[in-house]
Amino acid sequence: MQIKTNLLLAFFYSIFILFISLIKIESQIDIDVLYLDKLVHTTIYFFFCLIWYVPFKDIFKNKTLIYLFIFSILFGVFIEFLQEKTVHYRSAELLDIWFNVLGTIIGCGFLLLKNSIKKS
Repeated sequence: MQIKTNLLLAFFYSIFILFISLIKIESQIDIDVLYLDKLVHTTIYFFFCLIWYVPFKDIFKNKTLIYLFIFSILFGVFIEFLQEKTVHYRSAELLDIWFNVLGTIIGCGFLLLKNSIKKS
């Protein structure tokens, strides 16, 4: 039962990311923070890794973090591809992909550190 709950949570988080990535956002808030959008990308993919870790650990007993890392990056690239090809009001940005990867590296690095501390 817990496996299904974790998988559902990860699935719905992914759908949420897909939704917010493809909707039209009417920016009415004037925030003058440099690269706030990129910080959001990094944070989203950090949590993406944390949320998908348990379902991946249940599915892949070995090399969980490697598969999670690849999946997370591919998901981010797929989202950017969809933004470029399916909606006219959003566009793909290479910098977004880099910050998605950064969030993935931080997330997987955190999990690697957590697991190594847990084993010792």
